[in-house]
Amino acid sequence: MKKKKLKIKIKPLIILIIFLILFLLLKNPVSSIISLNRKGYDFKTSYNIYKAGIKNTVLDNEYSKTFDSVFNSDSYKEEYLNDYFKIEYYEYDEFNKYINNWLSLGYKTNDINVINKKNNSLLFDYTNQKFVSDLLKYLEYDFAKIDKLDRYISYFNGDYRDTIIKVNIGLDKEYYKDANIIKEFSTDLIVNKYNALDKDFVPEKLTRLTKCSEGEEYLAEVAKEAYDLLCEASISAGLKLGVTSSYRSYASQEKLYNSYLKNNGQDYVNKYVATPGFSEHQTGLALDVKSTVSSPFKTTKEYKWMIENSYKYGFILRFPEGKENYTGYNPEAWHFRYVGKDIAEYIFNNNITYEEYYAIYK
Repeated sequence: MKKKKLKIKIKPLIILIIFLILFLLLKNPVSSIISLNRKGYDFKTSYNIYKAGIKNTVLDNEYSKTFDSVFNSDSYKEEYLNDYFKIEYYEYDEFNKYINNWLSLGYKTNDINVINKKNNSLLFDYTNQKFVSDLLKYLEYDFAKIDKLDRYISYFNGDYRDTIIKVNIGLDKEYYKDANIIKEFSTDLIVNKYNALDKDFVPEKLTRLTKCSEGEEYLAEVAKEAYDLLCEASISAGLKLGVTSSYRSYASQEKLYNSYLKNNGQDYVNKYVATPGFSEHQTGLALDVKSTVSSPFKTTKEYKWMIENSYKYGFILRFPEGKENYTGYNPEAWHFRYVGKDIAEYIFNNNITYEEYYAIYK
């Protein structure tokens, strides 16, 4: 009697084994690596992500070049994992180091994105050494100066914009201290208690006034020509303007200052008389005007016309009422300064001082 051979069905068993192997492989880790690769990470990075046990977090976010860069460097810190996905990538050598340092100091991811976008080496250095909780409140204004951040913070008056403007002017410092010295002529230069003219400064092409003026009064040629046009327009309006003072040299201002100091005292000159070198009259761009038929000037038709029309010819009222905290001087209804038509029109339309304009745009 022949024994029956045991027949084993090989094919289904092989299929089962293959299925089990694939199931195990796909479940852990191949499917994860493939998913990470599809996100945009190369296979090596994907494997290391899986190995580090952070695949779920990575897969829950869109591909991040910032995370990719930091993860593949010596700078990676798992405590900042979620933050890396919120930080925009920028191409510079210290990027990985800087963002870790900013995060460790307490800067939020939005702060870091703004800092990076500014792309300012002074800002990078400053913020890598110091945390400023309201930094973005200052950086919101394009006219904020990075090298003045400490001064803004120290001088802060509750209004970020106003603080920045006043510090840019120099109002956080003592009058006349560490003044900027101006040696070259330009129609938009600024002279005040923080910006002085060199002792030997002389404006370009000093020219004698021949219209709406008496005696020997001089302005820089560009201002003189503008004043001629202003004069002609005022005459057409039936007005009578004159000039009481225009260009004064450093020596003339020194003599005037000493005279007022002797006769009126220090408090008076602090409010009304510029220290030699700090007078706009030395620029050849400023003049004091008057009505030749009536006074005081502020009550005259000539004054009203000048306020409403002088900007059309490039002149501004230099020390307006209510702006003493910006200009450093008491109001002077008679003192006008040539700055050019565009600047004058902007100052007139926005009701600001030359200090404010300079703090924002210069």
